[in-house]
Amino acid sequence: MTEPLRRAICVRALANDLKFLKTVTNLMVTLLGSKIKICELENQASHSDAMIKLKNEPYDFALFFAHGGSDYLRGGEYQIRATGENVATEKFLTLDDLPIFKDKVVFCMSCDSNGLAQAAIESGAAAFVGFDKIPFNRFNAEGDSISSHEFVTHCQRILAEAVKASLKRFVTGRATLDESVDYLRIFLVKQAIEFVRRNKSVKERREIAALLLKTKDGLCYHGRRGIRFEL
Repeated sequence: MTEPLRRAICVRALANDLKFLKTVTNLMVTLLGSKIKICELENQASHSDAMIKLKNEPYDFALFFAHGGSDYLRGGEYQIRATGENVATEKFLTLDDLPIFKDKVVFCMSCDSNGLAQAAIESGAAAFVGFDKIPFNRFNAEGDSISSHEFVTHCQRILAEAVKASLKRFVTGRATLDESVDYLRIFLVKQAIEFVRRNKSVKERREIAALLLKTKDGLCYHGRRGIRFEL
């Protein structure tokens, strides 16, 4: 039987369209207290500080909430005081950084993070939870946004609720991580069905349900099963 996980670190990129995940980090702090470190990515200084913590802090469970692609995670955004311009910082983590997760467990909520999973496992990670695309920001062929405020708000609220419910089961010891991922999938299916049934006044209710189901389909567990967290 493998030893349970006992300490966590959470890295959250600060960006306007990721604000909804603040409630997830707040819950983790409430549940874990001193057993979790929170790193918020904004400018280059915060990137450097977070990477130092990832390399040196005593943790065995890493949570990431960020934008990214199949071979990187992006950092946060910051505002240039002189101009008021919002600037997205460069890549925070790439394939070359994955050896820092040797013997650790990673939950990575970022678009296409499944692309990082195999390389992370090959670098020694015990397990990796990844996602495909989570497209609540939709664009037409001309590159213009076609996601209404209502669509984005409902999708983000339900996704945050689902992740909180899943991670709560894991860190409180009610389920293993792979069982918690299964629960997250079931939660998203249930919410999709209930949202369509109960919100007939919402014009895009079927599109919202479709996004939740797409997110469920792209949620993957990689690596060793049976991993538990112990408070």
